[in-house]
Amino acid sequence: MAKDSSTQAASGMPQLDFSTFPNQGFWLLITIFCLFLMVRLLIIPRMDNILTNRRKVIEEDLVGAEKFRDAAEALKGSITQEVDAARIRANDIISKSKEKNKITHENGIKEATEMTKKLVTESEKNIHKMQQEAKSKIDKISEELAPQIVAKVFSNDH
Repeated sequence: MAKDSSTQAASGMPQLDFSTFPNQGFWLLITIFCLFLMVRLLIIPRMDNILTNRRKVIEEDLVGAEKFRDAAEALKGSITQEVDAARIRANDIISKSKEKNKITHENGIKEATEMTKKLVTESEKNIHKMQQEAKSKIDKISEELAPQIVAKVFSNDH
């Protein structure tokens, strides 16, 4: 045993023992080759399938999105046309209503003017008639009062 420990002490660290390198190199190559086969035969085909499926899903989603975009653009166009048509109809209705209101307003003003003229004419006739009546009453009263006033004026002088 003493000889074994002296051999180990003389060689140093076992990881750096060059006598075990060929054996370790062989197993390293076997392990790397096995890993390569596992990656080549198991992992890469699965990854290819996954990536192919993802591409298909993405392409289908893109096609679906394009269809929805086209449908949305068509819907937008039809809505825009309907809104424009509704705007034109609304403008027509508004212009017709304005014209109708304008005519109604003008007719109302004409009627009011005619009624006012008629009332003014009637009022002037009534005023003239009242003035004539007042004038005739004043003349009548002055005819009645004139002799009395003259009599009183002369009776006070005497």
